[in-house]
Amino acid sequence: MRYFILFISLIILFSCSQKAGKKKNTTSQSVELQDTEISFTETTHNFGELKAGEIVLYSFVFTNNGTNDFLIKKLHSDCGCVKTYFPKQDIKPGETGVIEVEFDTSGLVGREYKTIEVHGNTKELKHLAIFAEVKNDLLNIN
Repeated sequence: MRYFILFISLIILFSCSQKAGKKKNTTSQSVELQDTEISFTETTHNFGELKAGEIVLYSFVFTNNGTNDFLIKKLHSDCGCVKTYFPKQDIKPGETGVIEVEFDTSGLVGREYKTIEVHGNTKELKHLAIFAEVKNDLLNIN
């Protein structure tokens, strides 16, 4: 019985150490980009008055003002009604890029304010915002 417990312990020990080794290998292969600076032409957009169910698009344009390449790691929105599309390649210093925002007003009513966080290799987290006044014939709020 003692040998059986020792055998199981060794199997667990070796399987855990192999997983840790694999994790180290994958992180050592990834290269982190150095921080850079970007600026947006505008960080907010007002869609004005919309009818519920409309899907509208807007493009936020940015410029890499830094000395290193810029890469967007992810975009995070506070609502499932906002979809974002962004360049997958590095934006070289001096070049511009575009973040496309798609806003679906289905099921919404009243004043809407949605934010998008831009996670990339910048020193500070960047924020974008969209606004709209959504009219919904099915949901009438006075």
